[in-house]
Amino acid sequence: FARETKLDIQRVQLNRDPALHPLERAREYTRAVQGAKLERMFAKPFIGALSGHADRVCAQSAVRGRLTPFITGAADGELRVWDLPSRKCVWSAHAHTGFVRGLAPDPSGDVFYSCGDDRAVRLWALRPSWDRAATAAAGVSPRLGLVLAA
Repeated sequence: FARETKLDIQRVQLNRDPALHPLERAREYTRAVQGAKLERMFAKPFIGALSGHADRVCAQSAVRGRLTPFITGAADGELRVWDLPSRKCVWSAHAHTGFVRGLAPDPSGDVFYSCGDDRAVRLWALRPSWDRAATAAAGVSPRLGLVLAA
């Protein structure tokens, strides 16, 4: 068949006669074994899931050199702070209206910034103790309250 344009589909005649292709089964078996080996070689181990967000996670960040805190922000504006060794959420808040677009922790690990589709940048305090009762009794809000809006 001759094509008139690049978009023409060429018909290919397949001959499925096993007499013409005696090694087809062995070839397919070899390809399948090689494919399985490559899948195992390039597979990454699944360590665990952090479930709790109602919508998809759009931003994540961690303080360099530490496992705690690990911060995630979702498409519904929710922020969560996780304790990675126990895989538990230790703090959450609805911080933004719309997507959380970015998270940036301070190198000291005491505060972090969040920004979202509501065009606000918020500063949040990270406390070493995540006990809500102790934080409430001390009269300390987890959010510092600095809002920079455009």
